[in-house]
Amino acid sequence: MNTLKVGLIGAGDVARAAHAPSFAQNPKVELVAVADPDTRSAQALAEEYGVRKAVADYHEILDDSSVAAVDVCVPHHLHYQVTMDALNAGKHVICEKPIAMNLGEADRMIRAAHELRLWLLVLLNQRFLPIHRKVKELLTDGRLGKPFLVNAYITGDVLVRMNDAYDWKGTWDRAGGGAFFDTGTHIVDLMHYWFGEPTAVTASLKRLMAKPENKADDNAAVTLEYDDDLIANLVVSYTVENEPWSEKKFIYGTSGDISMISEATVPIFLVENSSPQIVEVEHNAAWWGWSIDRALRHFVDCVTENVEPVVTAEDARATLKTILAAYRSASEGRRVEVD
Repeated sequence: MNTLKVGLIGAGDVARAAHAPSFAQNPKVELVAVADPDTRSAQALAEEYGVRKAVADYHEILDDSSVAAVDVCVPHHLHYQVTMDALNAGKHVICEKPIAMNLGEADRMIRAAHELRLWLLVLLNQRFLPIHRKVKELLTDGRLGKPFLVNAYITGDVLVRMNDAYDWKGTWDRAGGGAFFDTGTHIVDLMHYWFGEPTAVTASLKRLMAKPENKADDNAAVTLEYDDDLIANLVVSYTVENEPWSEKKFIYGTSGDISMISEATVPIFLVENSSPQIVEVEHNAAWWGWSIDRALRHFVDCVTENVEPVVTAEDARATLKTILAAYRSASEGRRVEVD
């Protein structure tokens, strides 16, 4: 079996904790190069995973004809340029979320991939968790009747990075926004996956505890409206210091309710016609890294076996559109229609 030779662009936290381990354990992949301006980080990651080349300039990876695909794990403001350079060099691209900083960039990235007949795959990894796929199945089968309300919460402690004015996390210029632009991407994408795109957004996005003025929201409260009498309330916080990272979603329908807690040993409960029951589903306590691994393995199959992707770059663009509408709502202090 021919292996897919991959170059990893970016050697930061997500690359080290999730991307590199996934590639190292996938027999269909050979990770052949790592690039990062911080050469010590690139070299350390390369040594840890037996990668033969560590470079500062990612163009050296793009100039390597043996590399068929690149995995882009860089700050958000670099997604566009690195992806466009990679596509123009003839490489398939796996890109961390969000797809880009704005819709113009996303459109040019998608158009280039189509014109060059290359894969552009965006890591919206939460669609690959079995608990979220099971929810999609229950909704499709009508087990809840007509859903009318969603409450979803992602809470955790990112204050050290948010309070570091030199860290790109949560900055307006390099991250595009704060907690909602970053982690909010996951919950918005799940809303799209389960219910489609909303028709209107009302958002309050606040920097409540982070001190540096170059940082955006560290707490977000966003309501999505749908034409069919459904509302979804989304809360994302980067300032919950006293509890472990938590992701909870609750869906209420006319004949049933679903409760999901990602970090729980038993993650899904279904109340159907007033009868509570555990929903049997495969789960992993280390669900964050597990979901990224599942997504990366699927994307490798897309490239090597021409498998239709579960989530497309167009899906990533739609998620970005809803997020940008939320930021417009917060900035203008009004309800914004998503067109």
